[in-house]
Amino acid sequence: MQQTSDLWKQLSRERGIEKEYAFDINGVWYGPEAEVNHGVKYSLFESFGIGNAMSATLTLDIYAPNIPRGAVIKRYVRLTNGLQTSEWLPKGVFFTNRRECEDGLWTVEAYDAMLKADITWTPKAGFTFPCTMEQAARDIAAAMDVELDERNVYKPYTMSAYPGGEYMRRDALRDIAAAHGGNWFISDAGKLRLIPLISFPPETNYLVTEHGDAIL
Repeated sequence: MQQTSDLWKQLSRERGIEKEYAFDINGVWYGPEAEVNHGVKYSLFESFGIGNAMSATLTLDIYAPNIPRGAVIKRYVRLTNGLQTSEWLPKGVFFTNRRECEDGLWTVEAYDAMLKADITWTPKAGFTFPCTMEQAARDIAAAMDVELDERNVYKPYTMSAYPGGEYMRRDALRDIAAAHGGNWFISDAGKLRLIPLISFPPETNYLVTEHGDAIL
């Protein structure tokens, strides 16, 4: 869970709250006034089950002087009721794939860091087998230039040898996820997160909001 202020918690319990989004594009800040439209498509499951390593796609229409090729886009969100406004919280890190500009309006398509998993896994020099799955995950994360989420929990499973053939980083992540009964995705902070398929709190399997609405 992200750390939030008391104001964020207060606003999240109110009805009629609006979300505002901003974007840091290669270190340049663009507030809500610059955004025309955006959306993020992502899913924890490629198919319902375990052993998935899913990526997210950002589509963004925004007014900007320039968006460089391959720009890194950091997405942020805040809450407001018109009188009070919360702090900005990170809501994803994306890497520009395609961009077009017409009259100052940029249309951008970007992916999160899971796209870097679609490369053959070549362990770093000195990496040896057998290894634990946690060691394998750390090697892959380093190669993808992402951090492992500190909330990940690993079981003492091992990989006896490097699999033959073209073994992608995503293949390895899927095998690790399947062994742990879960799935990988990139968190809002841009870290590699391993989520067990069944991860509800022990006290309940039915969650509701402050207003009694079911969380699906």
